[in-house]
Amino acid sequence: MNNAEILAAFYVRRRHYDTYLEANDIHLHTCPGCGFPSLKGRREFFICLVCFWEDDGQDDNAESMLSNLFEGVKISGPNGSLTLTQNRINIGRILEANAELINGEIDLDTARVLKTIAFFQQRLEEIDDRIMGDESPYDHIWTESGEVRKDLQMALVVPKV
Repeated sequence: MNNAEILAAFYVRRRHYDTYLEANDIHLHTCPGCGFPSLKGRREFFICLVCFWEDDGQDDNAESMLSNLFEGVKISGPNGSLTLTQNRINIGRILEANAELINGEIDLDTARVLKTIAFFQQRLEEIDDRIMGDESPYDHIWTESGEVRKDLQMALVVPKV
């Protein structure tokens, strides 16, 4: 897929999940970085489990809340120099690569995706509970956390039917 196709798939995915969440009165939000229903709130600096985007309020029609606070000052915000569009392309490429590995497709079964995200959220919370705060960046616990996040990205891809 080229970048335009990846972005188009993002918008379809996000619209699909937004519609489901609203229709079923589920109090989650889709991530502006990947389109999956992974955020407990918007513009509250939650970090998406799927794509790691930190939600600073930036979206298609809104700048980062930090940009609004520091008008006229060039700041990078919590996501560094990574743009929202580039994040969408990056996660789209990861998901497509995972889909190719199993001759699959990105999962659009919303109930299943919600269960998958909740399962991996619990796994990550269990890992977080074991973190003492004095671990080096190379400690096994960080490797374990990274692997769980990669497993989530893989679990959001299902075999084609």
